[in-house]
Amino acid sequence: MASPFNVEFSVTDPPEDAQARAVEALEQPARAVGLRLTNRGPGQLDYRPRVQFPFLLMLWHNLSGEKMTVRFEPGDGGGTRVSISGAVARGNHPVASDAEHWSEGLGS
Repeated sequence: MASPFNVEFSVTDPPEDAQARAVEALEQPARAVGLRLTNRGPGQLDYRPRVQFPFLLMLWHNLSGEKMTVRFEPGDGGGTRVSISGAVARGNHPVASDAEHWSEGLGS
C-alpha cells in the first residue's frame, strides 16, 4: 500500500504564475518519487505513477493508490499557498514528505 503524505509551503508569486512555473519545476522532484504530471486544471496539478516497463509494475503502483495533487491557493498577505498531498511507495515516503524536496524548484 502507498504511504500518504501532506506538505505545505508558500511562494511569493500569484497562484497562476506559481502553477505555470511548477509544471516544469516539479518535473524532477515528482520523477524522484515515481510520479509524472497527468492533468492540469485551474489551481491544481495531478500526478500519477510514471509509465515504465514492465507494465505489471506500473499497474501495481496504480492499484496501490500512488498519486499526488498539488493545489495553488492565494496566501494570506499575498503570494501563494502550495499544498501537496498524495501517497507514494513506502520507500519514497521520506523524500515525498520533505517540504524542501518540493519547494527548492519553486524558490520558496
